Amino acid sequence: MPLRWTLIALVLVLAAPVAVARQKIGNQVGYVGIHPIPKSEGGGICYIEGPHVHIYAANKLEYRTHGDDHVFVGDPVAYGWDGPKYAYKGPHPIHVDVVVGGEPDVEYCYLEGPHYHNFAPPEGPSFKLVGGAYFYVGDPPRAFLDARPTYVGINETYRPLVYVRPVIEVDAPVGWIGARVEVLRPVVVAPSVHIGIEIGAPAVIVVPHGKYKHRKYKRHY
Repeated sequence: MPLRWTLIALVLVLAAPVAVARQKIGNQVGYVGIHPIPKSEGGGICYIEGPHVHIYAANKLEYRTHGDDHVFVGDPVAYGWDGPKYAYKGPHPIHVDVVVGGEPDVEYCYLEGPHYHNFAPPEGPSFKLVGGAYFYVGDPPRAFLDARPTYVGINETYRPLVYVRPVIEVDAPVGWIGARVEVLRPVVVAPSVHIGIEIGAPAVIVVPHGKYKHRKYKRHY
């Protein structure tokens, strides 16, 4: 009996650190591949290429989920990346599995101007290398167009950043996605409208040219 209780106590002692470790991991965020480090955490670049965790969250515009991890799809040069870099112009798909491994997965970069990634696109007719930059000339899939309103705001995030962007002085090849009408069409977010009538209270009615008219609703019996 004493030996049995000794073994049980030993198991409990060994299990305690495991439970704590699991609790800590539960509060962390999974990443895969290189990515920027937030300024609040010191800034710079995390150079770990395989799956790893951090205690800070990944923002929606620059990351996509790949399995249980987040993969960076923005321009790493904007944050100090000094490794291999490849110039692109305009939005394009990213074959995430080719970049970081794992199950087949295609995401999309919505940066509209010249920018860098730390990877080249897969070989094939969908990309053309002209003047040292990659141009996507494939047909934009429905998934790309549907998700554009969600992610196109990344351009506003990068516009004020000061860093050396690629200089692309050649004309875009025929079929470039940046010249497609369906891609250039502005994203319009319809304002939310709430309609309600309170009897006896003034109501605001929108009329042409942005003028407002007040009207009193009366109770009818």
